[in-house]
Amino acid sequence: MLKTIVFAGGRYRNADFYKLVAESCDLRIAADSGAEFMKKIGLFPHVLVGDMDSISSKTLEECVEMGVEILRFPSQKDEIDTELAIAEAMRRSSDVVFVAGAFGERLDQMMAAFRLMERFKKVALFNESLYSIVVEKPTALRSLSGEIWSVMPLERDTCKVSLSGFKYSIFERTMEYLRPYGVSNESLGKTVKIDPGDGKLLVFRYHKGLVNWIDELTGIL
Repeated sequence: MLKTIVFAGGRYRNADFYKLVAESCDLRIAADSGAEFMKKIGLFPHVLVGDMDSISSKTLEECVEMGVEILRFPSQKDEIDTELAIAEAMRRSSDVVFVAGAFGERLDQMMAAFRLMERFKKVALFNESLYSIVVEKPTALRSLSGEIWSVMPLERDTCKVSLSGFKYSIFERTMEYLRPYGVSNESLGKTVKIDPGDGKLLVFRYHKGLVNWIDELTGIL
């Protein structure tokens, strides 16, 4: 299976964590200034995508010297650079795309990334402490006792939602779109089960810096 990591231009803290994740992926794509952080962890992207308005000229030159494939787009465009990077990953038949740097100070960009995750499927957003995925079918996920999880409906009220393995479990209950009572639940053991009923759920897991979920999500998404 082709695992792709996209580095967006967001906020990064733990360099070793991201390098470990990046090295476990087959294809590395940088969205514009995402290449700046990649350089800090001693890696270059296989593909650099964007309008190149936020990457430094030095880093761009170094990418050229390293033989990075560069896909340059005009600054006046409908897509954000992260969108272009995910679309390129899908064009290359990626089975799963892990997007780093989507959780940053730009709340609008972050919200856009959630929309992209819902649109493209097979996409996970992540950072050093959490990941987020869209669940559209009954799914079992590994966990640790005491982890924080949040589950919220997408698009509309979602009926017949069931959550088990949590401190606050529910069975075939309606989760209302405008009432986020699924936030800050707690896992009880090694597995949680999430059934989205007749809709789609946005799921957050606070993974405490682990990376074993990379292979797990590869087989699930």
